[in-house]
Parts: sequence; structure tokens; C-alpha cells
Amino acid sequence: MRDINNIDELIVQYLTGDIIASDKQVLNEWVKNSDENKTYLSEMEQVWHKSDGLKAFREVDVEADFEAFKSKVGLGTQKRIVAFDFSIVKRIAAVMIPAIMLLGAYSLYNTTPGFGKWSAFKTSNEVNSIVLADNSEVALNQNSRLVYEKNFNNQERLLKLSGEAYFDVAKNPSKPFIVKVGDAQVKVLGTEFNLEESKENGTVTLAVTEGKVLFTGPSNEEIVVAGEKAVLKNGSIVKSTMTSDNLLAWRTGVISFEQASLSEVVETIVDHFSEVSKVENNASSTSRVITTRFSNPSLDDVLVELRIHFEKKFEIHDNKLIISD
Repeated sequence: MRDINNIDELIVQYLTGDIIASDKQVLNEWVKNSDENKTYLSEMEQVWHKSDGLKAFREVDVEADFEAFKSKVGLGTQKRIVAFDFSIVKRIAAVMIPAIMLLGAYSLYNTTPGFGKWSAFKTSNEVNSIVLADNSEVALNQNSRLVYEKNFNNQERLLKLSGEAYFDVAKNPSKPFIVKVGDAQVKVLGTEFNLEESKENGTVTLAVTEGKVLFTGPSNEEIVVAGEKAVLKNGSIVKSTMTSDNLLAWRTGVISFEQASLSEVVETIVDHFSEVSKVENNASSTSRVITTRFSNPSLDDVLVELRIHFEKKFEIHDNKLIISD
């Protein structure tokens, strides 16, 4: 534990080479007190030495900065004599200015993707994949983003997802793999699953293809096993059986229907094709079902076959799928 009130000040003095022997001895004793203290100093050293932004800290001209400060506040033009030791202020500034900057950089190191221990991987209009430091593989759907710890050095493997991704997680019972997405969290030790956050309504959908997953929402949590899916909507998780593999069609390229109704087919089309964001169904109801399979189809390919099977019109206007008799 950090059990010295001015430990951050001593660390900055140590890093800037401006620490006196007695204070260095105090710092050394503090480091020896616990592994946590040793790790804290090591992380501060990494930030100090590795960040290009910290070069400016080593080049602070305290005298010039203090003279500029006096000029701004009018100290240099005051005729009244004040009994005050400005050397104390300058000594404090010499330590506290870099300390504040260092702690700010340390915060960036621990929280900001692309700086320090965090990194980010994102896609635009393509599907892409990445292999993480623990050999887990993550495939990202279009317009998705994954933030993750570069080296997974902590007791947990932490990630944050925006969009949709398929995770093939390397097994490690001693280091849980945790993905935060929207208002939900997924925790596994080693398994495979698909995770999607809807940008329109905040719904989070989990589909497990291997092993089991702990799915946690604001009000409840569920164990979801292979062959099941769970949906977080309006703060609550509802679990069900996966009736098709079409949730994974963005990754596999395969869309299949087995005795599927028109409503089931339309739901898959909206989920799979980015060209469709809305549906307007003006057709009369039908009891017909469809059994067919597509491999990497275009939207036009699918609509042509649906027109034949359901004997309906399927047209696209301004990203809206319009169905009519």
C-alpha cells in the first residue's frame, strides 16, 4: 500500500534526479514494504521513460516559468515589500508541476486506448480479425471496435466491445476473459461466442457456440451454454434456444432457412444486410414457409428467391425493405 502521504512527490523527485539521499532512502524502504508499492513505482517509471510527451517535463525551466508567473500576476511591479521566501514556491513548483503532469500521463497510460497498456482495433466497411496476446482470436463485424489490454498482465483479461464480434477465447482458468459491451458484461474462462450490441436500441445479444458463458446485466445474470442465446433488453436478460446459425452469417457468409416464416426471414435480412435498416410490410399475411440456403449472397440474390417462394414483391427504397402483394 502507498502508506506515505507525499510518495508521489518523492517518486517525481527520484525520476527527475532531484531527490536527496535521505528521501531516496525513505523511497527505497517504501518500495520494499510490498509488491504493490514496487509495481506502482515500476509503472510510473515506464510512463516517465517511454512517453515522448514526458520529454517536456524534463525541460521545465522553473526560473523562467516563475518569472513569467510573477509578471502575469503583477509581482514584478509591486513596490510594497513582502517578507516571503519565493524560493520555497519555486521548489514546490519544480516538484508539483511535473508531478501533476506525470499523474495525468499515468492516468492516460491506464485508461486511454493507444497510450500505455491499452490498444484498440476497429473496422469500417469490412470484416476483419485479430489475435490477442493470449492467442485468443476475435473477428469483428463491419463498423465495430474492440478496446483491449495489450499484454493481459493483470488477474483478468479485460476488453470492451462496440458493435459485433465473434470470440474464440484461449482457455486460462486462472485468468477470466471479460468483455464489456453496452450495459452488459460477458465472463468466460475459454469458449466461443458471438456478441452484438445494437446501436439503435442498446440491445445486447449473446450466442454461445462452445462451452459456457456468464452473461451479466443491470438486474440479473444468466449462465448461457452452447446452443443457447441470451438477449439483454430494457435492463433484463432473457435466454432461449438458438433456432438457427444465422446470427453468425456475417462471419460464415452462410444464410440458411429451415421451415422459416416470412417474419423470420425478414428479421435475418435486416440483421445481415447493412442496406436494410427498416421494413414496411404492406402484404397480406401468409402461412408459407421457406427452406433454402445461401452462400455469400447479395441482397438482390436473396430478394429474387423470396419473391418466388412467397409470391410477394420485395423492393428496397432508401434503405427500407418494402413488402407488398
